[in-house]
Amino acid sequence: MQSRPCSKQCDSRRNGTGHLGWPFLFLGLMNVPLQSVALPSPEVTLNFYSRTVSEALPIREFAGKWENAPESGDSTWTRNRVDAGGWLGDWGMSYTLRYDYQLQYNHATADLYYRDEADLAPPEGAVPVYLDALQLLADGIKLRRRWSFYNGLFLQADLSVLKAREFQDGTIDGMMSAGEQFFSGNASLDYRYTDDLLLEHQFEQPEGEGISVDIIAGYRDNDRVLSLQVQDAYNVMRFERAPYTHGKFDTADRDIEDEVQLAPVFSGWRELEDHEFSMPVYALGHYSEQRNGYQWSMDLEYFLGDLFYRPGMRWGTLPGNPYIGYEGSRGQWLLAFTDDQQIWKLQLGFDDVNFAEAHSLTVSMGMAARW
Repeated sequence: MQSRPCSKQCDSRRNGTGHLGWPFLFLGLMNVPLQSVALPSPEVTLNFYSRTVSEALPIREFAGKWENAPESGDSTWTRNRVDAGGWLGDWGMSYTLRYDYQLQYNHATADLYYRDEADLAPPEGAVPVYLDALQLLADGIKLRRRWSFYNGLFLQADLSVLKAREFQDGTIDGMMSAGEQFFSGNASLDYRYTDDLLLEHQFEQPEGEGISVDIIAGYRDNDRVLSLQVQDAYNVMRFERAPYTHGKFDTADRDIEDEVQLAPVFSGWRELEDHEFSMPVYALGHYSEQRNGYQWSMDLEYFLGDLFYRPGMRWGTLPGNPYIGYEGSRGQWLLAFTDDQQIWKLQLGFDDVNFAEAHSLTVSMGMAARW
């Protein structure tokens, strides 16, 4: 997949248009006069989920010292959630904490960074540089409502009211070219943040808040389950007087032969302005069918324009109801265990048993107590 930069006018993540009616839709669902089948209550739950994918390099290396040349790939991302709360009938509430971080880049940018880290000779000719970063750390209260209908259909809507603690939202886009003894070029910067990681801008910490809506819908009978989960189906984060840096980088020669030389000179402006952005939609599809002694399933994952599928099988007659699935495109195995009443559950996914070399890692744990 190749990154396709978009102008501010067509970037709904940043301009936040077309969203005003969504919160009222959620509130309307809260009061739909439909027959509901009560599930076990009261119930206290604790859930943790972490999903990380790094296409260009193993996760551990991407976050540390780059010792190897980057492979093909144009994104690195992580999604992390902690929820602690409970249910009373079909209503639920929990404390929620989320951390999202994603980078989209082209191969030339990853290669340039690697050469700079390893003090290697620059590539020949002009190369395009592109990097788009989006990061959010937020916590708050999640309100939940679920419905189960006699015809097997079910629906759940979650509304999270969030206080944003940190964010990064920026793009670098330009061209670089190699000279005889140095690497030069220029790139434009459009960058908003709570902590300036590039130019050490000092400012008063901005305040941010927002909401997020997650939807789960599907059908269930004695032999099969079909469901669709859409996280961040609607979300918007707003910051008042957030720092904003816009301008250009121009590199200068440091007169060291046969090495990538990046001595950026920045020209532009800084200001404080209100900023609004949205996190991208993350969706999971699931279908499972019960057979004699086992259950086979197909799971889909959609994020950042990529769609992946994972066939799997669960053995409900064995202790722990073990599940094993395999995602062929990334080569990730997923192992899962749970008890018959789903009081506890555990998932572990990886594409390399040596976690230090893994490009894809999934960890999920949950516990519940019912009376």
